[in-house]
Amino acid sequence: VFATLNPLDAYLGNSTLTYGNTKFNTETNSNVTYATSTLGMVSGKFYFEAKLETAADHNYIGISDRPSPSTSTYFGGGAYDYGYKSSSGEKKNNNSSTSYGNTYTTNDIVMCAVDLDNLKVYFGKNGTWQNSGDPTSGSTGTGAAYTITAPSSTTGGQYFFCVADGTTTNNSRWRPNFGNGRFGDTAIASAGTNASNIGIFEYDVPTGYTALCTKGLNE
Repeated sequence: VFATLNPLDAYLGNSTLTYGNTKFNTETNSNVTYATSTLGMVSGKFYFEAKLETAADHNYIGISDRPSPSTSTYFGGGAYDYGYKSSSGEKKNNNSSTSYGNTYTTNDIVMCAVDLDNLKVYFGKNGTWQNSGDPTSGSTGTGAAYTITAPSSTTGGQYFFCVADGTTTNNSRWRPNFGNGRFGDTAIASAGTNASNIGIFEYDVPTGYTALCTKGLNE
C-alpha cells in the first residue's frame, strides 16, 4: 500500500484532494497550506517525486514532522520543516531561507530523498539532484540540502513527505507520485531504475532508497 496525501489533515482549508488523494489543488487565494503523506517515516531511506501541474508564486516540496496546524501556516516556518522553494530555488527551514538550487515551475518534476539513517535530505529537478547532491553518499552527505533533526527529537516523532502552496496570490496543483507510477490521472512517461523493486518512478531511485509504502517501511 503506497502512501497518498492525507485527507484527514485538519487544516487543508479550501484545498481539495482528488484522484485517490494523489492530486492536491489549492482552491482559494486566501489560504496557504501544505498536504502531508498518509505514512510517516522514523528510520530508513525513502524517495518520492511530484509534478507541479500548475505553479503558484511560491510552491514547496519537502518533509515535516507534523500536518499543517492552520490554514495560514506557511510551509518552512516550522523548526522541523525542510523544504525546496519553486520561485527562488532556495531551501527553507524554521522560517529561514538560503540559496540552494534551481527554480522550478509548471510541469517540472521535483524529487525528494530522505535518509533517516544519516539524517540528510536531498532535492532534485527533472532527474538532476540539486547542489550536486548524492543521496548515496551516506554520512558524508554530499550536496545535501540539510542535516535534519532525528525524528525522535521532533515534536511529532516522525517525518512526512509534503507538497505546499505558500502564497495567497494565486492557486496551484501538485501531483505527487509515491510509487504507484502515476502523477494523478497521468502515467509516468518512462520508468527509471529502482533497485528496491518497490514502486515505479519517473526518475532513477537512488540505490538504497525505496518508496514510502507499507512494504517499504518493513524492509
